[in-house]
Amino acid sequence: MQLRSRAEKALRKGFGDPAKSPVEDARKLIHELRVHRIELEMQNEELRKAQVELAESRDRYFELYDLAPVGYFTLDQNGLIVETNLAGADMLGFERVSLIKKSFSRFVAPRSQEAFYAHRKQALTSGGRQFSEIELQRKNGQSFYAQLQSVAVKGNEGNATQLRTAVFDITERKRAEEALLEAYRRLEQRIAERTADLTATNTELQKEIEERKRMWEALQRSERELHVLSSHLLSMQEAERRRVALELHDSVAQNLVAARMFLRISLDSTKGSALPEGSLERIFSMLGDCIEELRDIIDGLRPSILEDLGINSAVENYCAKFQSLHHGIEIERVITAKEGEIPKELKIVIYRILQEALSNISKHSGAKTVRVFLRTGEDGIQLGIEDDGAGFDLEEIQSQGSGHGIGLSSMRERAQLSGGAISIQSRKGIGTTVVVSWHQ
Repeated sequence: MQLRSRAEKALRKGFGDPAKSPVEDARKLIHELRVHRIELEMQNEELRKAQVELAESRDRYFELYDLAPVGYFTLDQNGLIVETNLAGADMLGFERVSLIKKSFSRFVAPRSQEAFYAHRKQALTSGGRQFSEIELQRKNGQSFYAQLQSVAVKGNEGNATQLRTAVFDITERKRAEEALLEAYRRLEQRIAERTADLTATNTELQKEIEERKRMWEALQRSERELHVLSSHLLSMQEAERRRVALELHDSVAQNLVAARMFLRISLDSTKGSALPEGSLERIFSMLGDCIEELRDIIDGLRPSILEDLGINSAVENYCAKFQSLHHGIEIERVITAKEGEIPKELKIVIYRILQEALSNISKHSGAKTVRVFLRTGEDGIQLGIEDDGAGFDLEEIQSQGSGHGIGLSSMRERAQLSGGAISIQSRKGIGTTVVVSWHQ
């Protein structure tokens, strides 16, 4: 109706209004014919435009289809190629015309035939899009990997009559994957080899650790045995000193005292005789000096005051005697130890360390003031000797192996063998502090 209205409008514009004609029927007929002619002309014009648009659309479609970078194939139910684009023909290395009616399977590598058959069957029967990766062969025999994406095309009766397949060249991706897998395999191999090396090394280290552990245990046993042996040797030494001191006291000292007494009697009974003047007096004085020296030796071997009066009195007595022999040194004594809290075998160790410390001070320090303390408490037993002398470098003294260093080593050895710990702190020009501790 719209087309007819347009035709009548065109007729009136060209021939005027037909209702004003005297012959109505003829005019109506002529009018109808003219309208029909104009309708045909309009239909022809619209058809021509549609054909032009269709041709342009078809050209665009074929350009997209042929120039696409992906291969497109249309296969019939038997797998024969019905149509393909230029990219598909280039992939296989054939002219496009020569591929028509050829079986697509002839371009499938032997090892991918089963996979392609399953892919085609699944695409025709399922009705959905199917994906598969297979190996294809070109005309020159060169193979390449491709991904297939296929979808079935149904006919008028609803059955799948054709298969439209897009082919993507994935050779580079597959090569990259294979290279990655090869790299992964080599990495796994290297890891396995490295793991084996590390396992072997770890085994060797474990053996070495066990060996060192055994050596360490053996060394500790040796140290314990040496400690016990040294302690036993120290006890034997003190016992031997005690024995020698007793023998000197009971025999030599007694005989010297008796000789001095008899000499005194002889001197008294021979007054005014012809003996050289002063000769017997001189012998009497010499005997006295021998007795005093012998008593000092006995005290040095085994101080009797230690057994008779205890460690506090022994320390007090030795400090007083030391000060009387070294007039330039003043000793401050702080003795607060409880006698019953100090084991018997430790008393002689304390006494010997005090002797060694004061001896070092008199020989090396040049000190004017010395402070000695001995105390007991919850923390155990502590002996301390402090001086304001010249001081020294501990490492330097020990490396030189001088008499001073030997004295320090002797104190340290006695402290450690008796189960104690010794701290020696000294600075040149400041003085030295020695503290020995025994924890109960």
